[in-house]
Amino acid sequence: MISYVMDKDIVNSILEAMFWLATAWLTIFMFLTIFSLANISMQMTEYKLLQIAKLIFIGVSVYMVAWLARGLISKKWWY
Repeated sequence: MISYVMDKDIVNSILEAMFWLATAWLTIFMFLTIFSLANISMQMTEYKLLQIAKLIFIGVSVYMVAWLARGLISKKWWY
């Protein structure tokens, strides 16, 4: 049976890449949120606002998962 052991540097590199991808993801979703709010400025309904709130929630949740994984596994909470 072959066992693969990942080096700590490889794990940290993967977590770092995941974190930066999640940061880009969050940035894109924040721009989508701002753009969506600008487009519905005069026609705000509860349904449309809930749809936009989903954008914020998805963006922040992906970022938080990557941030927590990076912090808990590699003990690196800041840049």
